[in-house]
Parts: sequence; structure tokens; C-alpha cells
Amino acid sequence: MNNKEVYTTGNSFRAIAEANAREYRKSILQLTVFDKYGHILDNIDAEKGMNFLPSLRNEILDEVKKRNSLGKGIDMVRTTKNMLSSQAMCFNLFAPLNKDLAFATQFFKQLLGNVSKITKKIQYEYTPSKTIFNDQSGRGGVDCDSLLTYTNDIGQESILVIETKYVEPDFSNCGFRKRDHDDRCPLNTILEPDLSNCRYHYKKRYNYWKVAEESNLFNMDLITRNPCPFGGHLWQLWTNMSLAYALAKEKGISEYYYAVVCPEENDMLSNNGKIFDMFRDLLKYPEKFKVIYLSDIKLAFDTIDNKGFNKDWTNEFIQRYC
Repeated sequence: MNNKEVYTTGNSFRAIAEANAREYRKSILQLTVFDKYGHILDNIDAEKGMNFLPSLRNEILDEVKKRNSLGKGIDMVRTTKNMLSSQAMCFNLFAPLNKDLAFATQFFKQLLGNVSKITKKIQYEYTPSKTIFNDQSGRGGVDCDSLLTYTNDIGQESILVIETKYVEPDFSNCGFRKRDHDDRCPLNTILEPDLSNCRYHYKKRYNYWKVAEESNLFNMDLITRNPCPFGGHLWQLWTNMSLAYALAKEKGISEYYYAVVCPEENDMLSNNGKIFDMFRDLLKYPEKFKVIYLSDIKLAFDTIDNKGFNKDWTNEFIQRYC
């Protein structure tokens, strides 16, 4: 426990988000005790679910516990204690939507356009079968924060793979580019046409490239015989986009998309949108990649006629994150 707030200074998005979280903790949650940092709840308040939006706190906490009981996926300490946790934001947004799929349908129609009916509850921290990438082991392996199943306006079953980011300064990078890796991949590694010199391919036997090539999503002529574009910030976008294709194939679904939910103001995450533009340039079908900003979510909430729905919750989400 600590009574002296430690925080990030300056005008970065991270600093502003921390300040907002501290103020929210004090004025809305009325909590004066915290754990070292002003945006980290103490254990008692975390166990009460105080990191979740007040009007549906118990219901959201129950969903977190339920998902955690299924195994890999939830970092319970970070999700219940850290007010800047993207995983907490994910549950604060999607758990309430699961209470009313009719409202959720309106919500996603505002965001995506081509949505007729959400047919299944949103799945949190979705872990795919090991057969897709051959990379699932313990807490490792590519998964997604949420999976949405719906029918589009012409009745086609569709899926949306969703990644949520809040204060992160970047997306997950290639594991072989980590500085302390004993077999670090050099920065300017030129990919061979058969991709045989990618360590994920020849050392790990993961199926990232196999799925990416099969998907026909990527302009491989821009990728091979060039420095690998997926060694840096594009790695997570690449594997999640490939995952969307693979899940659709596995489930016999024809339409699939991948979306990142994040604050537009977090310019470090996307380098002011340049990361997203670089990724789209590598796609044959860039329309399959969506960016949903928190400002878009606020507009959707403001636009939908949500009579009969929990208006307190939508206001709380906007106040907390937007």
C-alpha cells in the first residue's frame, strides 16, 4: 500500500491516461488507498471488482472469473488491479454487450455497417485450437481478445477477430527480435521466397507463414526477397489477421475481418496511424482490416436509441475511457 502517488509526467497519452485513472479512482470510485501507483488498486478493492464499471460491476467480475476458470487467457492481477489494463477495458466493453445482443447488434452495425444480427455471445480471450498455428503452449501462442460471430446484411455468417489496446506503446513484436534472445533474427533479414529462413518456420515449426500464404490476404511479392516486414510492430497485426482467416475456415464461415480497438490519441501505438497504413499496404484486401477508435465507440453509443438498455453503463464507459 502507498499514500504517495507515483506517476508518469509530461503530455504523453500514457501520462494523461494515468492522470484520468487517478482522478476516476478518487472522485468516482472514492478510493484513497492504492498499491504503489495511483492507477493500481489495492488487493481488497481489486477482489471487489472495483476496476469494472460501477453499474454492472458484479456481472463483469463474474464474467472475468468465469473466463479465468477456463484456463489460459486472463491475467487476473493486471485485469482486476490495473486501471490502465486493456484486458479490463475489453471486459468493461464486451461483457455488458453480451447482456443484450439486440443492442450489441445495433452497436456493431454503427461501427462496421454490414451487420444484421449477432448470433452468438462475444467470446473473450479466445484461444484457437493448436492445429491452426501449432504454437499453443502454456501461456504462449497467438489468440485474440474477443471473437464476434454475426450475420451480415445478405445473410452470410461472419466473424470479427478483435484486439483491444489502451495505453500500450506498440503491438506485440516477433519473439526472435527480442534483444535477449539467444538466436536473435537480424533486423534486415531478407525473406527467402520459400520462407525457409524465418526462425518461426524452421526452428519452431509454427504455421504462421503457411496460414498467411494460404489465406491469399497478403501481397507476398512485397514481402519475400525484402526485409521481413513482420519483425517489428506489424507482427501482431499479421498473425491476428491470419488468425481471422484460419478461424473462418475452421468454422466454415465465408466472411471474416480483423479489428483493432484503441484510442486515436495513443499516437505511440500506431505512430499516428502509420503502422496501420503500412499494414494495409501489404494486404490484397485492406477492407478486411478495421480500426475502431474509442471516439467511434462514443459516437455509436450516442447514436443508438438505447431505450431500455443500461444508459449508466454506456455513460460510465465514455467517462472512463473516452
